[in-house]
Amino acid sequence: MVKTTNLRLNLDKPNHRKAYEILQNSEMSHTKTIVAALLSFSENEEKRKHLFDGIREIVREEISAVFENADIVQESVSEKSVISAKAPKSENSKNYYFENTADADYDENEDYVDDDFLNM
Repeated sequence: MVKTTNLRLNLDKPNHRKAYEILQNSEMSHTKTIVAALLSFSENEEKRKHLFDGIREIVREEISAVFENADIVQESVSEKSVISAKAPKSENSKNYYFENTADADYDENEDYVDDDFLNM
């Protein structure tokens, strides 16, 4: 079965003019040139879609890995923050910390103990 179609090219449009020149300079018939061009375009479009799908998948995987690593880093930073928040920063802050807690071994009346009483 043979189908006939008309092709109208407006030579005032650059893309139409270029297509017309390609048809005129082709060693194949207009029909064979158009069929080859359409098939090539279609195959390349499928390859392009497949390529873009592959790129999208790779980008998703990489972004997911970045977020997973960011969570691990965030957890690590949070753990270090908790540890450093509990640990005293210096000897003076250590004394200050223990002197101001209910569990401290500091006797607030120690300065008022009579040494003579202890020597009896």
